[in-house]
Amino acid sequence: MAPALSVELLHDMPIWLALNVWVAIVVLYISKAVYRSLISRGWSDGVAKYMGRKTIHILGGGMVAYLLPFTFLEPYLPFISSMILTAYIYYYRHFRGLMDWFQDPGNTYEAHFTITWGLAVLLGWLLGGTPWAGAVPALMMSWGDGVTGVVRGVRRGRRVKSWEGSIAMLAASLALGLIFGYVGLIAGAAATIVERWDAVDDNITVPLTSLVIILLGLRLAPWLARPLI
Repeated sequence: MAPALSVELLHDMPIWLALNVWVAIVVLYISKAVYRSLISRGWSDGVAKYMGRKTIHILGGGMVAYLLPFTFLEPYLPFISSMILTAYIYYYRHFRGLMDWFQDPGNTYEAHFTITWGLAVLLGWLLGGTPWAGAVPALMMSWGDGVTGVVRGVRRGRRVKSWEGSIAMLAASLALGLIFGYVGLIAGAAATIVERWDAVDDNITVPLTSLVIILLGLRLAPWLARPLI
């Protein structure tokens, strides 16, 4: 291991441990509290479960992704965390039973989220040369898609694609995209479009689409990727 990387890992370790604890609190307690609160108000189990999952997206994945550029010196520990969490939820689902306040027996979308979050952060940082190139795609999935889910849940009372949700996602994704100028705006618009495509889980299409656009923009047209904020 290179001496510089060793120093970076030592610097990041306390932050990494603290954020792991925060994510555990979100997954095991806060999202469960949201689920139970909605059930007590008469919401259906499916929608309450969906909102519990979006709570994890926004407060867990989103908060950590936002803090990455300000707190971490390398992307490897965040990537390791995402893989550990993936293994944990897979183990729990298959050997302990569902964490039924957010896991759906009909799909494994929460694993798609953790895997693509980690890949976006790692590849964006390493290939884009800046932590924001990994954080923004992760945020478009965590906050952008998270917001659209909350809006749809509140407005429609069921899990369904809707234009008001897409408008909310577009607003959030464009705001996040400003970090990469016009390239970021294109990435935000594209992420919103692919989110409406049902053929593939949006936890895969949203971060990977925005990641590819940002990386191509930084490589081919860096003058269009200058921040607009």
